Amino acid sequence: MSVRVLFVTNDNLNQRRAGPAVRAIELARVLARDHQVTVATAQPSDAEFAEFTLLDRAARRTNELKKLARASEVTITQGMVLARFPFVGKLARHLVVDLYDPYLLEYLAHPHPRHADWGELRQLYRINQQLLAGDFFLCANERQWDYWSGSLSALGRLNLPEHHKDPSFRRLLDVVPFGLASRPPQHSKQVMRGVMPGIGADDLVLLWAGGIWQWLDPLTVIRAVAAASQQIKNLRLVFLGTEDPNPQNRPMSMVEQSRHLASDLGVLDRHVFFRPGWTSYEERQNWLLEADIGVSAHQQTAEARFAFRTRVLDYIWTGLPMILTSGDYFSEWAERQNVGYAVAAGDVAGWQNAMVKLAAERAERERIRARLLRLVPQFAWEQVAAPLARYCAAPYKTARAPLWRQRSVPFLAALYDFTRGRLR
Repeated sequence: MSVRVLFVTNDNLNQRRAGPAVRAIELARVLARDHQVTVATAQPSDAEFAEFTLLDRAARRTNELKKLARASEVTITQGMVLARFPFVGKLARHLVVDLYDPYLLEYLAHPHPRHADWGELRQLYRINQQLLAGDFFLCANERQWDYWSGSLSALGRLNLPEHHKDPSFRRLLDVVPFGLASRPPQHSKQVMRGVMPGIGADDLVLLWAGGIWQWLDPLTVIRAVAAASQQIKNLRLVFLGTEDPNPQNRPMSMVEQSRHLASDLGVLDRHVFFRPGWTSYEERQNWLLEADIGVSAHQQTAEARFAFRTRVLDYIWTGLPMILTSGDYFSEWAERQNVGYAVAAGDVAGWQNAMVKLAAERAERERIRARLLRLVPQFAWEQVAAPLARYCAAPYKTARAPLWRQRSVPFLAALYDFTRGRLR
């Protein structure tokens, strides 16, 4: 059955876009094969999409967005859409909430500098609003399923009516990981080797793809590169994303901390390089294909346990051996598949040793590349989006929480003024 589907995001759907925008676009493309899809974004967009209709500047076009919400059989939201457009949840016939990004845990690592406590309460209030409003929920892996099912249970959404219909509760909450393009990456132009000053054709390049967020740990990687460069003279580390493509997000100090550390260690623009801005989505493959090793490091936090690092998918797509901090989903996956090294959080010596080993094992890097490319099909968007596609083909309502639990959320608002950040 073909239906009208509306996807609403607050994120930036430009040529330079981060994970939430990429996910919205790619899921919309999959659904557009069988349905009439519109993607609405609160922000202006400089991109065009042949597969679906784009409504940008939705914050200024609320009447159009309301009409779409009324006309659509299925409405899909992500992030804090319902906080910005509360009428979307009220008008939606069937509401899907995408919870792939555990944003409360990210907020705890990057709280509001002046109103940390009320910011945390506001996040919790808005998340609970979504968990009470949705008919069907998406998350990115099994760990996240445990996390979000606990939240849903606390709000009464894991209830007897739903248990009778499906005791696994996958009818309510299912796993839709981040995916990969089915087409292979193509190198269209030289962007790094011989182009960026200080990076030559024969250098060993470690690539940090994606942003330098507050909950990540670029500092350990920089310290390890400074130490390993004494043994590997041609070692280079490139940070690809140094500016958030979403201008509405608060800047993070981790970028400048990383620059200062590299400068203090004497490796800035010698062994450690920061590319200004943000690389366009289509151009990122050139950088990935010119690198030798992909890296991703995080601190030992709850965010890491439940995260789904989308940059690692790009390493898989382009066959990059990887060094990752242990403790998250992809570090365990990489060790199981024998495609890289997992190192304990903050372990500079461990990171250094992993760099030295992979640098010396050129043949092993090629074997890892071959193993990764064989694994790419399991992450194709068409495959990972199957639970969402099934729901849109036959949408349904799910049982709401008992009334007393629904009232517990506005009760928080009655106690606390989220606008002024104080008790009422």
